[in-house]
Amino acid sequence: MDGGEARRLFERFRLELWHDRHWDSEFTPSPHAPGAALRDLVGAGPAAAPLLVGALDDADLRSWACLGLEWLGPAAGDAAATALADRATARLDAWREAAVALDAVAPARARALGVHRWPETMERLTDRHLARGATAHVERFLAEESGEDVVRFLAQHRLRDWIIRDRPPAVMRALRGLPALPSAAEILVMAGDPVTAAHIDALCHGDGPLAPGLVERLAAHPASDRLVPRVTARPGTADALWNLVMRRRCAGLTTDPAPLRPFLRACVADPPARRPGPRFGAAVPSTVAWLGDEAMLVHLLPMLREDRLGPPEWHAAVAAVTSFAGGAALLEDHARRHPDVERLRWALDAVAAFRRPRLEDADDAFLRGRIESTLGGAFTAYAAVLLGRPSAPAAFQLAWIDRAFGAPVTADRVAWIRGLGFTDDGFLAELSEPVERPLEGLRLQWDAGEPGHDPARAARAAAAGLPSLARRWLRDDTLEAAAGAHLARVHRAAPPPP
Repeated sequence: MDGGEARRLFERFRLELWHDRHWDSEFTPSPHAPGAALRDLVGAGPAAAPLLVGALDDADLRSWACLGLEWLGPAAGDAAATALADRATARLDAWREAAVALDAVAPARARALGVHRWPETMERLTDRHLARGATAHVERFLAEESGEDVVRFLAQHRLRDWIIRDRPPAVMRALRGLPALPSAAEILVMAGDPVTAAHIDALCHGDGPLAPGLVERLAAHPASDRLVPRVTARPGTADALWNLVMRRRCAGLTTDPAPLRPFLRACVADPPARRPGPRFGAAVPSTVAWLGDEAMLVHLLPMLREDRLGPPEWHAAVAAVTSFAGGAALLEDHARRHPDVERLRWALDAVAAFRRPRLEDADDAFLRGRIESTLGGAFTAYAAVLLGRPSAPAAFQLAWIDRAFGAPVTADRVAWIRGLGFTDDGFLAELSEPVERPLEGLRLQWDAGEPGHDPARAARAAAAGLPSLARRWLRDDTLEAAAGAHLARVHRAAPPPP
């Protein structure tokens, strides 16, 4: 295309941009499309480059000019690369946009300047590569850079989401070559890589609270108790501690309560007004129950006297008392020493009327595909059954759900389930085999929201051994039948006690 046609398209773009900026209706969207006009200009090829380079000196046009040169890519030529490099290195107006455009026009020159490492442009460049296929960019960055640059690079949310979702083989290999880096371990674990002691050791040294999604995936590993110091390093993390202790117990693992008592006593001593919220308040008694620490139960009973104790904390404290054989007697003794506190009489009545969780309710949640929902999920329902009394069906189902999400099902865990009375050795052998591709990301995102139509998600869930979860995303009667057959086999292998 000749220069005259490129000039005409450039003027059309300027006019379209002017009209768009001066559109004065608050209620009607602008009918003008400067972006489309810029696309037409870029379609003129190299003839558009001098016009766009000249527009870099116009305050109203320079950001658009950078975008046009980015779209034009290497066809923009050396003069455009020089102009963009000068603007980027001098930190002139729109220098960030110029740096991103330089990466498109002259990638080698941009890399020589270190544009990909600049904190101000790193995310923009990554987003640009994500839109075009980021494997080569990410692999090269991890191979050539180090230190804080890699930490900052792997902290980008959209990059992490892409790796966890797509698991590009080259990138996964590169991350596995960084075993001591907490951010690399986080991504590998959330992507469904088999959890190892090396992952846990790396995450022991990470900064900030441990994300719930990581706790869910790490807790079933025998070495996960090494995470306790990080989980309890900051106030307000009782819910993370509960999540860790509960999931360890569901995997047949015990946690030493002695190092946790000072942390839990401090949590109980905090008045309700200072607690982060009901979830935190409920986590403290729940943690005591899952630890099975009757020595700590004595310190928990004063919570039941608090006037501002909300329903979640109240129910959790009552459930904790009922989980101990001597819990009711301890509460009665406490109530005798505080006869004027009416709430303690209510607590005694609640303990006497407490209804233990039923296996049937957990099975119902499983059949509905509510696997890891925050409320009413099968995992927490089976866990509640297991807390009340040993249950082979509940223990097996908890391991089966863990397996679908890539958590390790060790030989010791299988032996523990067998010791509870599970008799189907073939099913236990299947449980021991990891799924080919575990479900990645946050567990609760797989059954979040209303059921819909998503065949790809359904296929992933079915392949991971959760046909009832698959049925939430694909109305197929064979999936419902498969879920029912799975539960029937579980109950044949371990009939519930009378």
